[in-house]
Amino acid sequence: MKNSPYLDRPPVERKIQHGARFRDAIAIVDPGACNLSGIALSIAEACREIREHEPENAATDLICQDAAIRLMTYQLGSLILGLQVDAPLYREDVAHCRRRLQEFGLKAFGER
Repeated sequence: MKNSPYLDRPPVERKIQHGARFRDAIAIVDPGACNLSGIALSIAEACREIREHEPENAATDLICQDAAIRLMTYQLGSLILGLQVDAPLYREDVAHCRRRLQEFGLKAFGER
């Protein structure tokens, strides 16, 4: 492993597609992801997408209001027993993410 050619390469910084967080949020809540680290990484990627493509929305308080990030956070929280979700806000966030997917011309995972 010491002489591996991969150790000498700099990490690849991949560009995040603008709007991908809405697709990821829908994929996480429907059917309902249960991988804590996967959901957490998706939240981090969504924050990075906002910072990269929407710097005017990159303040912490604005990121916390993002519908896609809230949906992923709901799913993460649903894995913790006893946590309650605001059902009307949840439905609004799902609808918002689906609208944004259409605006970006993206399809949810599994759609053709």
